[in-house]
Amino acid sequence: MKQNRFVRVVASLLLLAVVFCSVHAAAEEIDLSKLTDDEISVLHDQVTKELVKRGIEKTATLPKGAYIAGVDIPAGKYMFTCLAKGEEWGSVTIYSEQGKGKQLMWEVVSAPGEGEEPETIYITLNEGDELKSGVAFSLTIMAGIVFR
Repeated sequence: MKQNRFVRVVASLLLLAVVFCSVHAAAEEIDLSKLTDDEISVLHDQVTKELVKRGIEKTATLPKGAYIAGVDIPAGKYMFTCLAKGEEWGSVTIYSEQGKGKQLMWEVVSAPGEGEEPETIYITLNEGDELKSGVAFSLTIMAGIVFR
């Protein structure tokens, strides 16, 4: 009787270990090939929003143009870095209400001089704000101030 109980306990523990390892392995790698293009897009948007929400610093390089927060890029706090080269320059503007509202920020940016760092501006984009840039730029998600 004791031996039967011992065998059942060991078998149960072994089954739990197999299930745990299977679940753990599944969490590490997701087979994205089974998802549709629409599902991949939705997943990408969700992951990007979660990165912003958690404050995990990531950088994206974008061409000049207009971008709506919450549509084209997640709303959040960013470091905007000018990627202009040579004699290039342009303005960076943030408008509320998808570009139809008031101007919230305006700044002129240009390519760095020899030995200089590119210009960086700290910006906040709220849901629906429009970011317009006349030059290529990068946005880095702000994880907050880091004291060292």
